Amino acid sequence: MVEGHLVTVEWSGDKALGTVYLAAASRPHCKATLSESDEKAHLMVQVHHTSLQELRNIVDELMIAFADIEGE
Repeated sequence: MVEGHLVTVEWSGDKALGTVYLAAASRPHCKATLSESDEKAHLMVQVHHTSLQELRNIVDELMIAFADIEGE
């Protein structure tokens, strides 16, 4: 069995922003799923990597992308 590290990031909010966050999470080592109900969206992003440092780098980049969206 290959050792690996996993981080799960979840976001809930305005349905109109759901696809924007989903697009930002579409990157290597990330598995993103978006669900919608009424006016709410829920995004779950699982980030997996065998290197803990690489995992941290990927998550940092993802959080920067999400913060940029939030700041718009």
